[in-house]
Amino acid sequence: MNEIWANRLVAGTKAWTDVPEIRRAGVKAALAMRIAEGAITSEQYKTIIGDEWIGE
Repeated sequence: MNEIWANRLVAGTKAWTDVPEIRRAGVKAALAMRIAEGAITSEQYKTIIGDEWIGE
């Protein structure tokens, strides 16, 4: 389900405020994985989540 939410956020069909609280940590992890894979940028992450991405 986290991947589905991540897909919707990246596509722009849902906003971060729509993500249920219980899913937020998992969705952040899914989006962070996409940064690592090069699928999205850290700037896109910030636009979607509203927070800076702190990479490892």
